[in-house]
Amino acid sequence: MYTLLSTHGDSAVLFKTRFILLLLLFSRITTSLSGQAFEPLEWGQVPYADRALQVYAPDSSAQAVVLGEEGYLHVSRATDGGFEWELNYHQRVKILQEAAINEYGNVEIYYYHHNGSDQLRQVKAQTVAPDGSITEVAEKEMFREKINEYWTKLTFGFSNVAVGSALEYRYLHFSERVLAPDEWVFRRAIPVRSSFFHFTNSAPISYSYLLRGAEYMPTTQLPGNVQQITQGDMSIRVDGTEFWMQNGAAVVEEPYLTTVADYQLKIRFQASEFFRLDGTSSSVHGSWEETNKKLLDDDHLGATFQKGRTFKNLLVASESVIDPTGTQEELLDQIQDFVTQQIKWSGRVGIYTDQSLDDAFSKHEADLPEVQYAGLALLRHYGIDANPVLLSTRDHGSMITEYPFLDQFNYVIILAQIDGRPVLVDLSSPLLKPGTIRMRALNGVGYLLHEDTPGWIMLDVPVFQDLLTCQGQIAADGSLTGTLKCVLRAYSASNDRALLEEKSLLDIWRGRLPAGSELTDLTAEHEKAVREDLIVNGQYHIPDAGFANEDFLYVSPLVYSNFRENPFVRETRSYPIDFPYPFEEKSIYRYDLPAGYQVDALPENKSMTLPNGDASFSYLAQEKLGKITIIMVLKVKATKYTPLQYEALRTLFETAAQKMQDQIVLKKIN
Repeated sequence: MYTLLSTHGDSAVLFKTRFILLLLLFSRITTSLSGQAFEPLEWGQVPYADRALQVYAPDSSAQAVVLGEEGYLHVSRATDGGFEWELNYHQRVKILQEAAINEYGNVEIYYYHHNGSDQLRQVKAQTVAPDGSITEVAEKEMFREKINEYWTKLTFGFSNVAVGSALEYRYLHFSERVLAPDEWVFRRAIPVRSSFFHFTNSAPISYSYLLRGAEYMPTTQLPGNVQQITQGDMSIRVDGTEFWMQNGAAVVEEPYLTTVADYQLKIRFQASEFFRLDGTSSSVHGSWEETNKKLLDDDHLGATFQKGRTFKNLLVASESVIDPTGTQEELLDQIQDFVTQQIKWSGRVGIYTDQSLDDAFSKHEADLPEVQYAGLALLRHYGIDANPVLLSTRDHGSMITEYPFLDQFNYVIILAQIDGRPVLVDLSSPLLKPGTIRMRALNGVGYLLHEDTPGWIMLDVPVFQDLLTCQGQIAADGSLTGTLKCVLRAYSASNDRALLEEKSLLDIWRGRLPAGSELTDLTAEHEKAVREDLIVNGQYHIPDAGFANEDFLYVSPLVYSNFRENPFVRETRSYPIDFPYPFEEKSIYRYDLPAGYQVDALPENKSMTLPNGDASFSYLAQEKLGKITIIMVLKVKATKYTPLQYEALRTLFETAAQKMQDQIVLKKIN
């Protein structure tokens, strides 16, 4: 399912919860941070407090900390009449632990050299010891290496590096790439105490900027048109085109992220208009609508599935196996089976083809664009309205909807209208049923290429419920014996089908149940029928589920959950939680009591719901006529949560994990 978003007017229409700063700059702007005592780094002058620093108080576990990082970027007219930007860069890092020496004692700087567009000059580096002595890196100890025809790498290592050293380097970077100067990254894998960036412009070019990674942070308007963005102790002060971040926390891997790069806090300037001497101007990038038309006409994109000469053999072969008289749903199923069987995905992604669809068909293997466009061509041939949707995968990063930046797209899927119902189609795997796309492609939105109504669409995925039913007997020694039936739907089903191509069903489920569990008679229904739910049945015996103590029996009755342990270990989190899809996990247990025992205590019933019903957890245990019934439901309906919601979400998952360990207490009847 999808929702078409407006591509006109205020960008808030596109993302109501997304905060992106957008500003047009027409001339050189010089501002200062009103009321803030920003002090630029002085080369070689490391204050005594920084030289004596042994532990960084805001993060005592930090192996190193960026004491300061500064960039001053200016766009101007070059001496040859063209335009260029110059970046004056300076960074200083403090080594706090031995493990950081190798990581930060060696530096690699990459810069673009194609056609001589970029130059790196006046590179200086030095080590400042705790006593203030300085060891410089000689120019002969700096090495430049051409990685390929586009990129050069400059490397050097600091000398006399030890715990307590301050390492600093600086350089001037000149570039002719004025349409999109290099973005500035504020946060890094270690804490950043201060990061300052100032953009100025004296060229006849207007620029817009996008501050990304701060969408979830509260903003305060200060006097003088200054904005302050905060998250805990971290703050970013924006005054015109000066940006100063203080106390930036380290960006580390966390569960349920898209990619760490989305949360580093970045500022990207983009040329929007050129101004001529006669006062007229021209747009740099054009509109999404213009881009849509160009892509549909492109020989390596739209033309591949619109011009029949590129897939004649594919079409002829399909006509021998596809029944054109079937319903649209049946046609979609037939086309999916045909394409996934005839053209195996190579694993490489992209949106442009490197070969014709007939060539891909003859080789029976191709990159993602050829696979998807082959299916798209056949869907259209058999009368189904279908169009490509471009997107960025979760590991590739979030998308910019304001400007038609094509380099942000690395994946393509299909939107098909089946009996008037929109269905997302991904032919990269035979395990993905219509309506299900790869998990890595679930990145919120995609751009629909369409002759009449192109635009950004929301990739909405409904909540799918997985259901586990267990029925059995509690023995007098505390062991459990029973039957299980697990119904897996959508992504759970496709994930397990993928696992079954590498492991046995027994190996998969042996790793899911408590240690020492015995499993027999395991079967999987619809293992190959991807359009059906995957149903697992079997018998289990768990000898160590409980233990006896005098007249009492203590038993842990719950045997399986994806969330037996809380995935959210950290007490705080400085960036959002982003689940790829909503889900519901429901478990129902029914056990007979052992002869001669009665219930002494059942686990406490529990119910929790986050605001707006975004997530919920419930646990109900009851006994009736010698039988115990436990029903546990964990549901995550919303996929995105802000850091302010983290504590509540973490508590909900922690409660679910604790209830998995709760015990039934039985007492022997005298």
